[in-house]
Amino acid sequence: MHLVMRTDAFTEEAMTRPLFEELTGDHAREDEWSGPHGFAIGGMMQASTASLAEEYFVAANELVEGIKKKRIADYRVGNAALFLYRHSCEVILKAALPAPKRTHDLTDLANNFVEMVKEKYGQDVPAWIVRRMKELAAIDPNSTAFRYGNYGTPIDAGDAPIDFEAYVSLSHLQAAMLALNTALVSAVAEIRLGRHGPTL
Repeated sequence: MHLVMRTDAFTEEAMTRPLFEELTGDHAREDEWSGPHGFAIGGMMQASTASLAEEYFVAANELVEGIKKKRIADYRVGNAALFLYRHSCEVILKAALPAPKRTHDLTDLANNFVEMVKEKYGQDVPAWIVRRMKELAAIDPNSTAFRYGNYGTPIDAGDAPIDFEAYVSLSHLQAAMLALNTALVSAVAEIRLGRHGPTL
C-alpha cells in the first residue's frame, strides 16, 4: 500500500508550536463567534462534570448533523458518534452521583443512579431511561467497543451472548439520545440545586 502524504501539512508551526499555551489577553474575543478561535481549559475554565457531558453530547450531534448534511460519510464517523453519545451518558451519570467510582461500567453507573434516586428522593427512574442505558451497556459495557471497535461478544440483560450484527438508524439514534440527554440533564440540574428530587 502506498500512502500519499500531504507535504503542506508539515509547517514549522504545525510541528513545533505547543498545543497548550499560556492564556493571555491575546486570546480575548468579543463573543464565541469572533476570533481567535480556541478554548481555555483548567483554572477558572475548569469544566464541571455536567458541562463536560454536554460537550460530548454536542460533539456527537455535530457529527450526526455532518452526516445528515452530507459533509461526511456515515461509515467514517459512526463509531465516533456512538462513543461520544455513550460517553456523554457515562459522564452525566457521574455528575449525578454524590461519589461516583472511577469506572466506565455503564450498567454499574446506571444501577447506582437508580439506587440513589430511590434512596435519596423516593422516586423510581423511568424504565425507558434504565432500558436505554442498559442497551448501550450491552454493546459497550466498559467504553471500549465504540472507542476501539472492540465489540467482543455483547450480552443481553440475562447475560446471554448476543449474535451480533446490528444496524443503527441515524435519525433514531439522534432522537433517542436527545430524549435521554434531556431527561438526565434535567435530573442532574434538579439534584445539583438540592430540590426535592429529579424530575424524570
